[in-house]
Amino acid sequence: MEQFPERMGGKEAIIVDRYLNIPRQSSPEFWTVNRIEHIRKLAATGRPAFVWDPCKSGSKRILDRLVFRRELEDPVPSAEGLEESDGIEVESEIAHGRIRMAVPLYLGDMSFGALSGVPNVALARAADSTGVLCGVGEGGVHPEVAKCKRIVIQWASARFGLNLHLLRLGEAVVIKIGQGAKPGIGGHLPGTKVVETISRTRRIPVGTDAISPAPHHDIYSIEDLEQRIWALKEATGKPVFVKVAATNYVAYVAAGVARMGADGIIIDGQGAGTGAAPSVVRDNVGLPIELAVATADAMLRREGMRNGFTVIAAGRVSSAEDMAKLMALGADCVSIGTAALIAMGCVMVHKCHLGFCPAVITNRIEENPKKLLSLEFAQRCVENLIRGWTGELKLILERLGLSKVTELVGRRDLLVGLGLEEPTRRVLVVEALQ
Repeated sequence: MEQFPERMGGKEAIIVDRYLNIPRQSSPEFWTVNRIEHIRKLAATGRPAFVWDPCKSGSKRILDRLVFRRELEDPVPSAEGLEESDGIEVESEIAHGRIRMAVPLYLGDMSFGALSGVPNVALARAADSTGVLCGVGEGGVHPEVAKCKRIVIQWASARFGLNLHLLRLGEAVVIKIGQGAKPGIGGHLPGTKVVETISRTRRIPVGTDAISPAPHHDIYSIEDLEQRIWALKEATGKPVFVKVAATNYVAYVAAGVARMGADGIIIDGQGAGTGAAPSVVRDNVGLPIELAVATADAMLRREGMRNGFTVIAAGRVSSAEDMAKLMALGADCVSIGTAALIAMGCVMVHKCHLGFCPAVITNRIEENPKKLLSLEFAQRCVENLIRGWTGELKLILERLGLSKVTELVGRRDLLVGLGLEEPTRRVLVVEALQ
């Protein structure tokens, strides 16, 4: 039995080390059964499953109606029997070259408390072993996560549990201004999930709602943001990113963030989040990430601030093909959150905030748990997901005639739009399929 001190109270728990059956989906869901099964296959094998993602078929999402020209010429449906080319380089550098990535993948910011401890540690350790990055989210840092090297510490509006020691951990700091799950609202961890260990980590009373206000109490202008960026740089000696939700003025926000001295921006698109956000906000506020990235990249290039400045795209990134398309639209790196949780066993019941999670990923932490997610299983699944995802990315790059992943950034000419309206194509700067 794995030892996980804050979760063990002297009582044997059932260790969850296998997937649940995927429940029948009674309402429209982006994370379809096919998407979940694809992620599970990668997580189980660590090998690529497809060259071109078949899950986009029939989807109305804009990103799914963007297609690489090469796919139309060579629609290879499966990666079975195909060998990854040794000549494809997927390493990259971000934050003006200060952080090296084995593959430009960022495991999205999910806090200790929102997740139940084991997933936080699994994600951070998987980042260390695979050479990607892992955001720790808001609310302090789990002690085992603090031992990991490839983490990014979040500076959010409530500053729960933060101190200078924690800020100096890991590779970078991210100032969270907004999130794609609920643009303009801030964060909220219900008091029912604020148990003793979360109380200690966040430094708030047990049972108290952990509410992050929408604005930072000391950031009300772009000049205030500049002061925070440089203060954090001087205090930590690390690169500083700024995380924002994808809204109508995101291009101007990106330009402002770059001009104020940040090393990069994380743009969190519509629909991001673990499923605990208010559905009316999650589904109706915010822009699709593909539109936000394209406009931000275009603005940064126009203003002469693109070189070295990192754009990280987040929000419903479900496959290596999604990643490749977002990079072609201008992202340097992509962030995955829900996909990583699915790799660990999430079945998308959208009850994260209630403290009940059948997959034991977002459940309320208990002193004597009846069920406990296997840390070994969770970490292995995330590592395999990253390896399988990387394999699919290499196969895509090979078919695009590219030898380096960095050559893909901004290559809109490789894409065509299928059934997209002219204003949408104008924003994306892609041609229609003739």
